[in-house]
Amino acid sequence: MKRMISVKEEKTTVNKTLEKAGTGKELTREDALELLAIRNGSADYYTLLGTANAEARTRFQGRGTIFAQIGLNASPCPANCGFCSLAKDVFKEKNSFLLPVETAEKMADALVGQKVDELFLMTTANYPQADFLEYAARIHKHLPKGMRFVANLGDFDREYAKKLREAGFTGVYHIRRLGEGRDTQLPPEQRLRTMDAVRDAGMELYYCVEPIGPEHTAEELADEIFRAKDYPVEVMAVMKRVCVPGTKLYEHGEISAAELAKICAVTELCVKPKRAMGVHEPDELCLMAGANQIYAEVSVNPRDLNLSTETGRGASIARTHALLAAAEWKR
Repeated sequence: MKRMISVKEEKTTVNKTLEKAGTGKELTREDALELLAIRNGSADYYTLLGTANAEARTRFQGRGTIFAQIGLNASPCPANCGFCSLAKDVFKEKNSFLLPVETAEKMADALVGQKVDELFLMTTANYPQADFLEYAARIHKHLPKGMRFVANLGDFDREYAKKLREAGFTGVYHIRRLGEGRDTQLPPEQRLRTMDAVRDAGMELYYCVEPIGPEHTAEELADEIFRAKDYPVEVMAVMKRVCVPGTKLYEHGEISAAELAKICAVTELCVKPKRAMGVHEPDELCLMAGANQIYAEVSVNPRDLNLSTETGRGASIARTHALLAAAEWKR
């Protein structure tokens, strides 16, 4: 007589991995690769998104967060990233621009008044480090006590990391990008040394799997997901590459919103960041797939040819509030 196969025995490996993720257990690199291979639109795909969404809402207590970033300058950047509007092969010297510090101060006041949770200052990789410290000191005076202040700039050493902390910065956004050293003119080892300097200076490291394009493999994505776990980080994110006309990687195209949501869900379940799981640019589907944090941007944006991104592709504070509300994240 043929033995009846139980439902439990029929479970696929993916089912078991999703069940493991749903119980809060630590996922391995092999688990991550398995989940990244799930076919978009399948039943397992929606189970994955739902699992990450439920897990994130419990950890973050249903609260959504908004980070704001002010881009300080635009100039031909020697990092020459193949996805950036400010790469030296793309950006024209005659269009170089430095945001007046008085304007930046007004922007900071406006952003604080609109209830952003944290403020970031961004520059090109070649912006003078001493100038950045002076600029930041002016902005820091406009932030309420206890508000996190985050630097997004080029590589630096341990000594400069200490200066950033003394200037009021609580954290630094710095990553080893996908394709680093191939799609950029920056040595991957240099990026890692800067990340170590941030940690050693006692500041918080913000990490992200980015900029994700269709050509990146699951193995490459897993490398950066688990690098974040190694540091570790309390704020994690995923970001798709935006096709900026004229850039080297423009012809490679972009990943879909569905693919980004899958990567977001897998990243959230693997890293389990304590404070926030971000998605960039703001994406409604990802806000139902484990992300609870999005960015608003003003002034320069490396994914925008418009030097005032608030009138271009940069999300406004009003839009970020609306997106979080639509996904039922509390403010």
